[in-house]
Amino acid sequence: MPRLQALAPNFILPRKLAGFLFRKLGALSGRLWPLEPTLEAMAARPYELHLELTNACNANCIFCPYQFQQRRLESMSWVVLRKAVDDFIQSGGGSVGLTPIVGEALVHDDFTAIVRWLRSHQAIDRIWLTTNAILLNKHGIDAVLRSGLTSITVSTAGFDEASYRRIYRSSAYRRMQQNVLDLVQQNRRLGRPVEITIAIRTDRSLAEVMRDVDFQPILAEGPALDFTWSFTTAGGRIKREMLLPSMRLRTVAVGKEPCVQLFNGPIVLPDGTVMACACVAAMDAVADLAIGNVMNEDLVAVFSGQPMTRIREGFKDGPLNPTCAACDMYGNLDLYRTREGRERARVSRARSRGEVVKRGRPKGAFAGG
Repeated sequence: MPRLQALAPNFILPRKLAGFLFRKLGALSGRLWPLEPTLEAMAARPYELHLELTNACNANCIFCPYQFQQRRLESMSWVVLRKAVDDFIQSGGGSVGLTPIVGEALVHDDFTAIVRWLRSHQAIDRIWLTTNAILLNKHGIDAVLRSGLTSITVSTAGFDEASYRRIYRSSAYRRMQQNVLDLVQQNRRLGRPVEITIAIRTDRSLAEVMRDVDFQPILAEGPALDFTWSFTTAGGRIKREMLLPSMRLRTVAVGKEPCVQLFNGPIVLPDGTVMACACVAAMDAVADLAIGNVMNEDLVAVFSGQPMTRIREGFKDGPLNPTCAACDMYGNLDLYRTREGRERARVSRARSRGEVVKRGRPKGAFAGG
């Protein structure tokens, strides 16, 4: 463990850079293939289904726009859940993300029952979650790990209580730390059925975080690690003065081709509203990014309908909706120029034909697909 702790700052960031360069190289070589057939396949049906089980949260992170949310706090009913998932399965199914736009999925009382129900469907592949881990013990560590989740990303400020309180603004540090330790230890005992990533959102150096005393028993279990010091403005809501000195705001220019998020799959809100995008800038953007309601229409018809088409075309021909125009989480379509993007299109076509396609376990933070 001392050797891992010493080496970690030297390999985590280079690994992230290598991954970025690998994707860029893949996108560059992918320009030898036409992009349109891939995009047509991705626009025909949702490849992923994102479900906002609740928009309530039990933390108040300084970098999250949750603190400014205007939507009414609510949790998804089984009626809405079943309709959205049934439509998704009828179209061929695929992966399901349970990370809200803002909020904490474990706030939903039926979280583990929902995951078990999702896993009972042959057409559902990967199921992933990002969580602050505060309520893992409420649902039961073992129950969560056995529920059918494929991957869990734990978002935290590190394992120093003072740092946690100033960034996550929660008094639940001790419970969170114990829950994460129990999670990685029990995952090992079960044969590591779930890919676990610890995602550090911090104002401290990587080397300092890796020396946290409370982090050492967690590190000993070998979870994947992810770090960032760069945060979204969430459509201008998060200001520089709200963050700590070493934290910085992301600056990304919106391009002329549609954002990649518009082809990955929609998110269904607790009331059944289907949103074109699940990024945090979409938190209150129902007027801009709502493309229908799953309780009134078929999910696939909503995803492939005119409102979604207009949003995509707005990037190229205008007018671009205000939320996307002000978003710094924009990503171009390079993913769909890579081998992975073409594979997603192939898998989506196969699923639409009724084939059950299972993909291997994903790696890394926020692993969907």
